[in-house]
Amino acid sequence: MLTRLEVNGFKTFEDMAIDLAPFTVIIGNNAAGKSNLFDVIQLMASLATRDVTEAVKEMRGEPMELFRRTTGGLAKQITLAAEVLVDPVVRDPWGSEVKLSHTRIRYEITLERREIKPGIERVLVAHESATPIFRKDDLWAERLRPSAAFRSHYLKYGRQKPWLTTEQKPEGLTFSVHQDGKAGRNRPASAAEASVLYSITNAEFPHLFALREEMRFWRLLQLDPALLRRPVSATASGVLNADGSNLAAVLAHLKAETATNIRPHGVLSDIVAELNNLIPGITKLDAELHEASREYRVELTMRDGLPFTSRVISDGTLRVLALVTLLHDPRHRGLICFEEPENGVHPARIKLLISRLREMVSHPETTDDEEFAPLSQLLLNSHSPVVLSALVDKELHPIDGSILFADIATVTDPEAKQQRRKTRLRPVRPKVQPSLCADFDNSHAYVSDYEVKRVLETVSTEN
Repeated sequence: MLTRLEVNGFKTFEDMAIDLAPFTVIIGNNAAGKSNLFDVIQLMASLATRDVTEAVKEMRGEPMELFRRTTGGLAKQITLAAEVLVDPVVRDPWGSEVKLSHTRIRYEITLERREIKPGIERVLVAHESATPIFRKDDLWAERLRPSAAFRSHYLKYGRQKPWLTTEQKPEGLTFSVHQDGKAGRNRPASAAEASVLYSITNAEFPHLFALREEMRFWRLLQLDPALLRRPVSATASGVLNADGSNLAAVLAHLKAETATNIRPHGVLSDIVAELNNLIPGITKLDAELHEASREYRVELTMRDGLPFTSRVISDGTLRVLALVTLLHDPRHRGLICFEEPENGVHPARIKLLISRLREMVSHPETTDDEEFAPLSQLLLNSHSPVVLSALVDKELHPIDGSILFADIATVTDPEAKQQRRKTRLRPVRPKVQPSLCADFDNSHAYVSDYEVKRVLETVSTEN
């Protein structure tokens, strides 16, 4: 679970720091930087599982366009930091399972533009560290007020020393992986083309591996209706792709793995019930293997008994189906970033959609002794006032979770004699303090009630 994110030098971000709840929604107009926030999270996840060249290739824009550009020129470095809560047990691909002594970790990584030949630049890792967050410093846990069961199971504070540091040694700048059940090791940091985390592929260093696994499950869903609509090869993965292109295979796998004599469609029965609440008229969901083509196909049956394949189902229905499928998958874990959940949903049912999405994440404050499962988290962004209306109560406080407003602010730098524009993220004031927003100790750091009302008043113009 990602609990805090700090960004400097990436696209529109300058010295940005936000705390994140298990359910967080970013509200803002187009071009306010909402998608850039998702890009940061995607970049960090990619750096944990790919080398730098491959990680930056996946981003929107050219690699050098990731670095913040102002009137003063292009930033030299991108500095990223993430504070996370990892699951207390980690299992590597070979079945080794290790219980962790510490689950609150702060990870930092700095990317740097470096000229390797005249006129040729490359992006390299200039700094990397992973350090324990101590109980006394864990403001996120204090503010979220987790239950005793959640604290006992998930919050471990048994480590005092870092797992990974960047140090200046006689032989030069060095990444040092410190002892964690096994002897540590050092690596040169003079021209690092990949993160150290990328090299931790098993539980030999269990806490770093747990951190890598956590970041590997940070996923940006960019569902493509054209791909959701297609039949899927019988050999496709049973884990939903970011674009949703293997949805039919995922549904078929879920049906096979959860079916019983009483419930022959398994969890698909729950998915269709959820879907019917949001898009009425759907009575049955199935995913079968077409023997002749060896492809999986999605089929929905409507109230009148007529079946329809995914080829003729609307874009909005397919998007909602994919999201609900992912959140009902017993194997699901980690952070999902999802843009504009309201697309394809009737405005009258958006409140229900938001309520159901909120229920499907981990809830530290209400977890009991029977609810231990992999941690799940949802980060949404939207420009819709209808979505905002579903998130706040009559007094304009968040009903549950956290709401952040995104906009572009102008920063004046007298010393540099320049003005810079940057993305600003401010929380809607919570009803009860302390909260995740406790660092904001003055009214100017919160979204004012007037701003919230102004957005809500545009509901009639949006419909």
